[in-house]
Amino acid sequence: MKIAIDGPSASGKSTVAKLISEKLEIPYLETGLVYRTFAYLSLVKKISLEKLDELFLEKIEVIPKVGKTVIKIDTGEIPEVELRTEEVGKRASQLGAIPEFRERINSFFRQIIGNKQIVVEGRDAGTHIMPEAQVKIFITASPEERAKRRYEQLRSLGAEVSYKEILQKILERDKRDMERPLYPFRPAEDAIIVDTTGKEIEEVLKEILEIIYEHSKHSKST
Repeated sequence: MKIAIDGPSASGKSTVAKLISEKLEIPYLETGLVYRTFAYLSLVKKISLEKLDELFLEKIEVIPKVGKTVIKIDTGEIPEVELRTEEVGKRASQLGAIPEFRERINSFFRQIIGNKQIVVEGRDAGTHIMPEAQVKIFITASPEERAKRRYEQLRSLGAEVSYKEILQKILERDKRDMERPLYPFRPAEDAIIVDTTGKEIEEVLKEILEIIYEHSKHSKST
């Protein structure tokens, strides 16, 4: 089974996708982490947004595993706290607004996915990356709740951050992503929308697993 999980930043989709991958024992591809890896490399190696060919020459190996996505570059692994910064997130969003980059990275994702049973999580997961997915979930939450989650996540990684600044950046990114001319941010037409505002992770996981199991039962009976 192919499962696509999409939604805005800090909506809880990564946490849910990892848990679903572990529960079903199938690999997990976190596309946002790959975007952030390209963004991080562009900042560290001072590769401008106009030089996409240089960026794609960087050696990046992406390995979807149960419960995690392993990414290796020529110098080893990048500390997660460095990939989760707002600066890297902003650059990732800027890269995503470039048509050529988005088309190339989506093609890269499709090569990784192939015919695997897999959980793919991130922007465009159910629309442009894996439109053939049998189950498509769009996870959302209020901007305030998402900012709180991102704040707590970054604090747990040891980063000094401001809740107000995170909220402002989330609002700015939402506006930028929804208004971009290519691949404007939206759920797939056949996606099931799950609002996680005020819900515990166990409640959200149960709700989504029920959707998956129901689809599986229906597929077997037809």
